[in-house]
Amino acid sequence: MSITIRRLAPIDALDYVTLRREMLADSPWSFLASPEQDRGCDLEKVRASLAREDAAIFAVREGDRLVAAAGVVRDEALKKRHIATIWGVYVAPGARGRGLGRAVVCAAMDAARSWPGVGSIHLAVSSNAPLARRLYDSLGFREWGYEPDAVRINGVSYGEHHMAMALDKQP
Repeated sequence: MSITIRRLAPIDALDYVTLRREMLADSPWSFLASPEQDRGCDLEKVRASLAREDAAIFAVREGDRLVAAAGVVRDEALKKRHIATIWGVYVAPGARGRGLGRAVVCAAMDAARSWPGVGSIHLAVSSNAPLARRLYDSLGFREWGYEPDAVRINGVSYGEHHMAMALDKQP
């Protein structure tokens, strides 16, 4: 079966909000936001974000729902416009193990490569997500720091590995 990855448009906002709520409930340690505070659950903010030229969400749809997604955004600060950040990477439990995570992350990386002046891509991955960490390692990302108490959920701490890749590196 072939995988079709598509850059989401404003018309896809409701489908993305549905997936975003699922990801925050399924893997809360992997995301800094909680459902009640997440701008990714605000339909109008998602529509506006999907219309930006220097931000994108790539997703895989199966039937009537999104099952995988990865976002990428170019830093807005003038002194940091050379950095893009991958965020919100998620594959629904029933769709895991088929390469969808790699596919959406690679699409996000390709978008960052297309933005003039972007020289590196950054991301953060939970210490509770070893498979995601392995994916990023295999794509050429390297750890530059570790935050031991990045997220706390119900009194349990989770660390985050901060990773980066120069864009002259190829997966």
